[in-house]
Amino acid sequence: MKSLYVWMAFLLTALATAAAAPATRPNVVIILADDFGWGSSTPYGANGLNTPNVDRLAREGRRFTHAYAPGSVCSPSRYGLMTGRYYWRTSIKDGEVLTPTAPLHIEPGRVTLASLCKSQGYRTGAVGKWHLGFQTGVAETDWNQPLQPGPRAVGFDYFYGLGGNPGNGPHAFIEDENIVGRIPGEKIVVASAGAKGTTAGVRKQRVVDHIMENITAKATGWLEANHAAPFFLYFAPNAVHGPIAPNPRFTGSKYGSYGDFIHELDWSVGQVLATLDRLKLTENTLLIFTSDNGGIVDPSNGNTGKAMDAGLAINGPLRGGKHTEYEGGFREPFIVRWPGKVPANTVSDQMVALPDVLATLAAVLKAPLPKGAAEDSFNVLRAFTESAPGAPVRDHFVMQAADGTYALRLGDWRLVERVGAPKFERRPDAKTGKKAHDGPKHDELFNLKDDPAETKDVSATHADLVAKMKRLLNEARDRGFTRNDAGK
Repeated sequence: MKSLYVWMAFLLTALATAAAAPATRPNVVIILADDFGWGSSTPYGANGLNTPNVDRLAREGRRFTHAYAPGSVCSPSRYGLMTGRYYWRTSIKDGEVLTPTAPLHIEPGRVTLASLCKSQGYRTGAVGKWHLGFQTGVAETDWNQPLQPGPRAVGFDYFYGLGGNPGNGPHAFIEDENIVGRIPGEKIVVASAGAKGTTAGVRKQRVVDHIMENITAKATGWLEANHAAPFFLYFAPNAVHGPIAPNPRFTGSKYGSYGDFIHELDWSVGQVLATLDRLKLTENTLLIFTSDNGGIVDPSNGNTGKAMDAGLAINGPLRGGKHTEYEGGFREPFIVRWPGKVPANTVSDQMVALPDVLATLAAVLKAPLPKGAAEDSFNVLRAFTESAPGAPVRDHFVMQAADGTYALRLGDWRLVERVGAPKFERRPDAKTGKKAHDGPKHDELFNLKDDPAETKDVSATHADLVAKMKRLLNEARDRGFTRNDAGK
């Protein structure tokens, strides 16, 4: 009998302790693909592709149909995701990407996804494409000096990957603050020549069609080494950004090399999922799969042109693509999986955006954001978890194209601003030497519910709505924040 009382006392104590203990905090994995268009996987309507791992995420999680990047090129979107702030609030106003040798663009002390997680005791790792700059106080990155500040200065414990695009120097991987394989005593010299650039002073340059294989192994290896404590992994594959260079073992897609590269991206996602499964972490990991901007739709491009000729709608039915001011440049695949929290095999039409991840993660971790931080980030956790469609989690979102053109989504409406818009001196196109045209000479308005392909400009018959949306856009630009409780 005494042993029974002892056992009951132990059981009651254990139950009380469990009740008092905080719920287990989830691990967090964000996979940010590159130039991966809205229509480039089977969950988003593509036919003839083999994307079983993205399919699995959609089956086990929630697929969003109206998720947005803030820029139609990568640096603006990566900055927005990392900081919860619009890129055009920084010193760069024209919507363009950072140059390959730009200094670190995230301001010292600014709250980021990584610093938020680190403040809550998480291990933090970034693997893949960075493209947010290194060092400060210099006109151009000095590759012969430690690449500090960089990702580790904004909250990451570890970084491994590319400084920018595969064609950008240095043509070797970067680990933390150092170029991998540097030859002692030799100077790093980068010779830029597009995808065929070279870097002297390293033992071996990275091989373009093995980049995905390399960074995927680093991402899964980091998970293996850091899974004992809560972790945040930001994994940024270079697929399917050009050069379109899939690993030689990915062949046979009806869409040519472009389809093969999509298959390699899906394989990479699968490696991350398999690692989480093997470590028995799937049930307690919040995972988001998305992209930084729309895919390129250029019939004259050998790879994308062949894929389009074969019937691949890279951005689905949406107008435009990367660089453009239209929907195809900004609307992204966005899938959230969090077993037990996010209803499986569901679809949401809620409008969410990459900058929202920061405020949402702060809500998940119950970590209040300081005033003046994540100014344009909305907590959209309810959109992740609601069992039935609820009220909108955000009512509007501002986008900026690569030529500085602004667009505004408000409910079902989308305004492309032309009249009275800020004019920026865009850098000439690297290939043509020309600057982007200004587009039509009047503001355009589209009803995305009736016209998702933006084929009919209805601004002439909705002058009052155009004026209202212009006022909202100007207010967003002028007051420094769009989330009301973010004001300083």
